[in-house]
Amino acid sequence: MLARVSFTQRHEELERRVRDATDQFLVGDGPALADQLAEALFVVSADVSRLRRVAVEHSPEAAEVTSIDDALSACVSLARRLSIATRSHSDPDGYTDAARIARDLGRHLAPSMPEGATLSIVCPPTPVLARMPSSELRRTLAILVRRLVVGLLASSGELVLEVVEERPRAARHPTVKVLVGHRGLGHAQAASAADAVRSDVNARGGSVEPRPRAGGGTAVVVSLPSAY
Repeated sequence: MLARVSFTQRHEELERRVRDATDQFLVGDGPALADQLAEALFVVSADVSRLRRVAVEHSPEAAEVTSIDDALSACVSLARRLSIATRSHSDPDGYTDAARIARDLGRHLAPSMPEGATLSIVCPPTPVLARMPSSELRRTLAILVRRLVVGLLASSGELVLEVVEERPRAARHPTVKVLVGHRGLGHAQAASAADAVRSDVNARGGSVEPRPRAGGGTAVVVSLPSAY
């Protein structure tokens, strides 16, 4: 029983550290912050709406809850408009340096890795331009690592975050690949993480799939069109 409680506490602590690290990774990125604001307001608005439905009709409390509900609905609408506006003014060409984003994520995430696990960042020294705005790539990678790192509590070894640009001769367009993998990562967990970001990646003409790693385990591979 004590061992189970200890594991649960360690899991919760790791989850908190990883979320704090990825929150810091997203700080300063306008569209991502606007999205987070809209999501948080929506959750609160949904709770108030449920409270409104159970409030005694025509009571002073019901009137106050109704006012709060209406105000929150307006705030959600404004936050969504803010998200659209900030996104339209950022990354107008729709491309970002995936290597720079990966290194920035590594800088924030490395101190939060579970005991016995390390983080390895493998990127070219030169820019690797992928067709996805910076805010969306940051959000995609934050979601992936939040889902993957917490599952490595009982695993040791390196979590590898790698950025490569593939230029196959037979293909007309090169591809930027961002890989997040670990020898202790199972296919089911990797598939679940891939599912969480697939719609955003597909919307940019890319794909995301779990794949076996040469050194064992699984990697989530995000493939995006290159700028070149």
